[in-house]
Amino acid sequence: MDAVHAILRRLRNWFLVWFVAEALVGTAAAAYVLDGMSRDGLLGRVTGRVSAEGTVLASLVVSLMLLLLAWIVLTALLDLKPWARIVMLVVGWITVASAALTLLTLPATWAHVEPMGVLTGADWSALEAVNVPAKVADLAFWLWAIYVLQVNAVVREAFVCRTTAA
Repeated sequence: MDAVHAILRRLRNWFLVWFVAEALVGTAAAAYVLDGMSRDGLLGRVTGRVSAEGTVLASLVVSLMLLLLAWIVLTALLDLKPWARIVMLVVGWITVASAALTLLTLPATWAHVEPMGVLTGADWSALEAVNVPAKVADLAFWLWAIYVLQVNAVVREAFVCRTTAA
């Protein structure tokens, strides 16, 4: 079991790295775009003239809440709770499918995003430039996590043994 716990601790640590990086990049991109939109007359009123500081604060609160939920799942994963493995696999497969779909439809998306920049006054190209590396990071991390939880025989067996013993 020590090998399994070492693998799962590594998964937890890389999850934290991935989560923090995604949160920081996403917050910065959202603050940048919303700040540009808040300067526009109509869109400024629609967005409530949300400032970059307000965006960062809201993002920090939401990220901390999500991190707390993730920590509960990751702790249960280290305790070899089968439900935690299933939750991680479901989140992983949804994220991989979403990231792959986003990357595959990127040219069509870009055609729709460009006119929005003119209409909204926001720099949507900056958001799209951040989106591609974020989706690649999503694919890299979650494909590895799926491999660890679903394909790695040692880890899979540890959860199967736990299920049959309970």
